[in-house]
Amino acid sequence: MVYGIGIEIVDVDRFARALLRWGDRLKHRLFTGPELAYCLARRFPERHLSARFAGKMSVKKALGKNITFKDIEIKRDGDGRPSIEVKGLKGFEFSISITHDGNLSLAETIAQRIE
Repeated sequence: MVYGIGIEIVDVDRFARALLRWGDRLKHRLFTGPELAYCLARRFPERHLSARFAGKMSVKKALGKNITFKDIEIKRDGDGRPSIEVKGLKGFEFSISITHDGNLSLAETIAQRIE
């Protein structure tokens, strides 16, 4: 049963400016170690970080709950598809789609209650 749907769009340049201003303090507040390792190893890390931030925001919107950013982890399965793990939250299953287009990152999440 669908519990909620969340969508978020992030301007990559604006997110990159925030990263320059706040540096590691912001990165470590928003992202887990594995997320940072993956994104910072990419050619354009700000695109990947902004996409994960959009994903985390879409999860928060789909759940309608105040969950910390680091309790939401965007992972990749064996085929490279994004998946979500929310620490301490049971009884939910998530579907997420993340995309980049030009200067935008977009994510949509569907949260389903597991019975």
